Amino acid sequence: MAFENLQPLAYGISITLFILGTASIFLRLYTRGFILKTFGWDDVMAVFLLLVNTGQQVILFMFLHHGCGIHKQFLNAAQLQQITKWLFVEEVYYYFTHWVIKQAFLLFYLRLSQRPNFQRMVWVTMALNTAFLVINWLLAFLQCTPFDAIFHPENHPEAHCMNSLVLLIIPSILNIITDVIILVLPIPTVWSLQMSTRRKIGVLAVIGFGGAAVLISGCRIIILYQLHVSPDTPYILGKMVIIAALEVEFAIMAVNLPSVKALWNKMVGGGSSAGSGAVGYSSGNRSKGYKLSSFEPGSRTGGGSKLGKSRGSFTISKLDRGSESEEELFRQAGMGGQIKVTTNVAITSDDKVAVGELERQDGLDAVARRA
Repeated sequence: MAFENLQPLAYGISITLFILGTASIFLRLYTRGFILKTFGWDDVMAVFLLLVNTGQQVILFMFLHHGCGIHKQFLNAAQLQQITKWLFVEEVYYYFTHWVIKQAFLLFYLRLSQRPNFQRMVWVTMALNTAFLVINWLLAFLQCTPFDAIFHPENHPEAHCMNSLVLLIIPSILNIITDVIILVLPIPTVWSLQMSTRRKIGVLAVIGFGGAAVLISGCRIIILYQLHVSPDTPYILGKMVIIAALEVEFAIMAVNLPSVKALWNKMVGGGSSAGSGAVGYSSGNRSKGYKLSSFEPGSRTGGGSKLGKSRGSFTISKLDRGSESEEELFRQAGMGGQIKVTTNVAITSDDKVAVGELERQDGLDAVARRA
């Protein structure tokens, strides 16, 4: 059974998603500013995106306020006129919102790798994204001659206007093209990292979360076609409010997810202290860590070293897997050469003896034995 009034559903979905999208921006800024301490231009763009997204939400509220989501026969002429005006405003502002989201993503990519080819591709994509914005704006502002015919077609019977289906579909297709490019762009860089296939897929999954926005964009084309063929414009625009909220907020969460992952690792214990995380085999928990028995008090190193007695107890423990930040992996890959992901280890000493001093003493013992 179809909803006769889409407004409650549209309000609920748009508000919920706006809260999630806004929260993801604040979490990103906190992570970059206080945990990773790597605040950059993409984060500045994220702050700007916070303002732009708020404006987008206001426009969706104005649609609903003037009657979108309700059948046309229940609205008066003044409401229909307001819907027409806000439809043009959303048409222009929606393109700009997507431009900001994509630029934030691409600025993030510039930090991931310093490889010239990758950097060039990112800059080309940024230029393409800007070109598509200009094309979409030109279509919006030049769709009718004279311009006032967009809002008052009854006053301009001789006006020349573009085909409405072209005006609706072309911007969405251009939007999907840039979405796909942005999703595909980092794949070669990720796949060149020396780590397990499972980890590569995990990294791509984090970055590729924006694929959900691409799928929603495909659904949006269906709604746009309904808007073209149906005379019940206000009701169809109620569906458009829902789709626009889904598309924009999922894209925003996708932009912020790679940075927020570092906060997630911190919360779930992605890194642990060396002392507390080290457990020897004697404890019965063999998955937590390893104890180097050669460093136990009273043990001997090689044939006759007394290093153990004088240097105290040492443990080497495995840290939890998954603590490698996807952003850090990219950054290292871009600084030249190959990197290899291995399990991190932490070495602790009960009496704070430097590892370099131990190696020096061990070398002296070996020389003494050879003598």
